Amino acid sequence: MAIFNPISPGEHLRGYTGLIFRESIMKVITKLQLLTVLVLFLPGLSAAADSGATDTFEENLTVAEAITLDVKTGSGSIEISSGPGRDVTIAGKIKVQRSSFWRRVSNAEEIIQQVIDNPPIEVSDGLVRVGRFEDRSLGKRVSISYKIVVPADSEVLASTGSGSISVNEIAARVDVGSGSGRLKLANIGGSVDASAGSGSIRAEKVAGGFNASTGSGSIYLSQTAPGDVSVSTGSGSTELTGIAGSLKAKAGSGRITVDGRQEGDWRIDSGSGSIRVSLPGDAAFVLDAESNSGGIVVDHPVTIQGKASKKHIRGDVRGGGPLLKIDTGSGGIRVE
Repeated sequence: MAIFNPISPGEHLRGYTGLIFRESIMKVITKLQLLTVLVLFLPGLSAAADSGATDTFEENLTVAEAITLDVKTGSGSIEISSGPGRDVTIAGKIKVQRSSFWRRVSNAEEIIQQVIDNPPIEVSDGLVRVGRFEDRSLGKRVSISYKIVVPADSEVLASTGSGSISVNEIAARVDVGSGSGRLKLANIGGSVDASAGSGSIRAEKVAGGFNASTGSGSIYLSQTAPGDVSVSTGSGSTELTGIAGSLKAKAGSGRITVDGRQEGDWRIDSGSGSIRVSLPGDAAFVLDAESNSGGIVVDHPVTIQGKASKKHIRGDVRGGGPLLKIDTGSGGIRVE
């Protein structure tokens, strides 16, 4: 005959609770073990990933005529400025990462010495090229940052995959680009082309045309001589001062402020952000301003064309002139 020993609900609950408690304790122990491993090993891995061998080189040239300087580096900063006379100085800081999470470089010093013995500099027919390696595999294993001094009348082309670029006191055309990094230019006597995948662009005292774009970052320009301007940013503020030429300014998201004297049509567009335009008190232009969400304020006398509304105004200011077209999806507009 079977004997049935009934178990009370309380005993069931105590057994279930004990099981959950044991499982929780095991989970805590496992997490503590994992944390201990991370604490012990991560500092070593991080140090290994960050360690690198470095050294420098310097080359000096003398040129008889104006040159074009063409500098390129996969990873590293570039600084270019002008100096007296016809001398060119190229200083490079080389870095080779000894190891990373996935590989180890045992001959870092040997690689650096190869660069020092044969720096990536070519000179021919008024062109000075810096940063091109005949052995492409060598170029991929090093990071070089450059500081270069050239005559003021040199044309400058500079690009880096990752790093900042600065150019100062150049009287000729400047063309710079960075995949990720800040671009800074000052006292440029020629036109400027500047592009960044991600990073701010700041240009002070540019005496010529200006063309700039960044995927994410602010744009600042002060212009000291007439020249057409075209700027765009996916996300970031835009500030343009002293503009004297045609203008195209576009921001996916960001505030735009402009001041200057119109000598051509101005088209200013922001997907989301306020727009402010400052013009001389005697400015004559055709205004076409539209904001889907935000007010429109005009401090100049406008002769309205058609029907004005809170969202859209079109009319002549002092008899008309170049077109000033302003659009924003969300944000206020002020013309003063």
